[in-house]
Amino acid sequence: MSKELKIGIITLVTLVIMIWGFQYLKGKNLLKKGYSFEAVYSDVEGLDVASPVQINGLTVGNVSNIRVNPDDVSQMIVSLDIEGEFLLPKSTMAINAAPSGVIGNRKIILDFDHLCSGDDCLEGGERLESGVRGILASVVGEGEIDEVMASLRSSLGPMMDTVIYKITNEESDNALSNSLNNLDQVTQNLASLTGNLDRLLRSSYGNLNATLENLAVVTESFATTKGDMENMIKNLSSFTDQVVEADLGGTMAKTSETIESTNNLLNELKTTVEKANSSFTSVNSLLEKVDTGEGTIGRLLNDPEIYHNLEATSKHLALLLQDLRLNPKRYVRLSVFGRKGNAYTEPAEDPAFNDSLQVKQTPSKNQ
Repeated sequence: MSKELKIGIITLVTLVIMIWGFQYLKGKNLLKKGYSFEAVYSDVEGLDVASPVQINGLTVGNVSNIRVNPDDVSQMIVSLDIEGEFLLPKSTMAINAAPSGVIGNRKIILDFDHLCSGDDCLEGGERLESGVRGILASVVGEGEIDEVMASLRSSLGPMMDTVIYKITNEESDNALSNSLNNLDQVTQNLASLTGNLDRLLRSSYGNLNATLENLAVVTESFATTKGDMENMIKNLSSFTDQVVEADLGGTMAKTSETIESTNNLLNELKTTVEKANSSFTSVNSLLEKVDTGEGTIGRLLNDPEIYHNLEATSKHLALLLQDLRLNPKRYVRLSVFGRKGNAYTEPAEDPAFNDSLQVKQTPSKNQ
């Protein structure tokens, strides 16, 4: 076998095992023969997919699906998968039963009274009759509920009589009896308090009448001064209307804004004056340096020797340019074939010896 065939076989086997395992975790064994039924319930609280389906305590399948009945949305359709070859009669009832203990989920119990044969057996896909069993019926059984209730009545009756006697008996020494006695004392104290309050009101009846008469006099005084108070209120209302019409608030706000703008303008003017003073101080310092001869500008303005040197430099530059114009061969020689240039010939009138271009020497301050 080639490697590819081995890998294909292993992959196929793994896929089959995964599918079988997934269905097995859902409570459905693909390797066992079975068939499905349906049951309708109005409430499936506590019933989940994979909840067990039992016959007399033996798990023979599980709940495979729970969906809403499309014909009546108030009901739920529960699908039941039965494993093995159990033949159920058509009178089988699927009971949604509570767990038999405190802990656990609900389950489906298949209840029937006889085995089927022939046409009396159910076929797969049919709908079973449904029922519901509560917690008490699941714990003690449906046939024993009446006996249990009778036993409870017979045992709870004397016990309740004893409890009532213990509570109402004054000689009983228990917490509940003491609480009831204390409650009785509290009610007696409340009755005494209300009696004392009634006597107090009766004794102070005269004072209350006098207080009411004084209150009536005060109200009469208010009634007599009603006109004056109305006039005062009218005057106050007229004054407030005049204040509103004058718009003192707006005027004060505008005045405040104007004062604030003026302060900002004065601050900016102050800053400008300070900057101007600083500029004037710098200019004054610069002028003082120029007047004392400090710096380049000061020397140019106060030292005549620098002036004469500049004048002489400009005259020599003029002589150089004049000589370059008159005798260009003296400075630039071009020879294409390597021929030597002509010898320099001095001009008849050399501008360097012209009296008009002579530089006058001026004695400096140090000489």
